[in-house]
Amino acid sequence: MDTSFLSAGPVTWPVLFAFALFVIGLGKLADWVTGKFRAGTKDAVSPLTIDMAAAKIEIASLNEKLNAFKIEVARTYVTGDVITRLEQRIDVLVNSVRDEMKETRDIMLKAITGRPRG
Repeated sequence: MDTSFLSAGPVTWPVLFAFALFVIGLGKLADWVTGKFRAGTKDAVSPLTIDMAAAKIEIASLNEKLNAFKIEVARTYVTGDVITRLEQRIDVLVNSVRDEMKETRDIMLKAITGRPRG
């Protein structure tokens, strides 16, 4: 039987100390990795996290219901004459803004050039 591998070799105190630090480091690394995995599961199942997720889902559901209600009200109660009056008010507003911009442009041209537009 060959027992040459059991003979004394280049194992010195610094090598033994480095090996011990390596083994301890591997243990710490394994502990850190398992801690990271556990931390994620603890946070995922904490009661506050579950309650917050449920509240967010409920708020999103209520928001969807509110939008559906607004659409239904618009379909049911907004008649054609309301839309026509709204369009007329928008046209009046746009024409008013155009007139004001035309007056402002004329005043600015007169102030800059000293003569009215035309």
